[in-house]
Amino acid sequence: MNADKNQLKAVPVRRRSAARLAAIQITYQSLITGQSAADFVPQFLSYYAAEVSKSFRVKDLDKEHLANLYAGVEAGRDELDRVIGAALSPGWSIDRLARIELAVLRCGAYELTAMPQIPARAAVSEYAALSDACGCEVGFVNAVLDGLARGARTVEMQS
Repeated sequence: MNADKNQLKAVPVRRRSAARLAAIQITYQSLITGQSAADFVPQFLSYYAAEVSKSFRVKDLDKEHLANLYAGVEAGRDELDRVIGAALSPGWSIDRLARIELAVLRCGAYELTAMPQIPARAAVSEYAALSDACGCEVGFVNAVLDGLARGARTVEMQS
């Protein structure tokens, strides 16, 4: 067990990871139902947040990060889709993406374009790992977000 604990990331990092997964799930629910993501947050926090937190081995998720993510993704959906669309390979469009991939990409794109305090490489790596947990094609998500990071954070990604 001690060796396992030594391999865990710091608690604040895991709390943020849990918030990212929650934001993906809330964004996905919004995509499926066509309703506002804000409509799902109270229900999500009541019924699913504890399970998400437990999977990341934390007491609770980073609710501030979660709120910033789902609100930012919802408010900037059209711009995020434009940015994601521009990062896709020729012949691909937003309409061809699975909804869960779109939810992951929107959350990742929002962090990369609107949260400069989050290191770009960390965000790309986190969303690639979360995309695996969501059943997405990891290489695809990683490539799109990496390309987006190189465009949005040129100086940071060169170092």
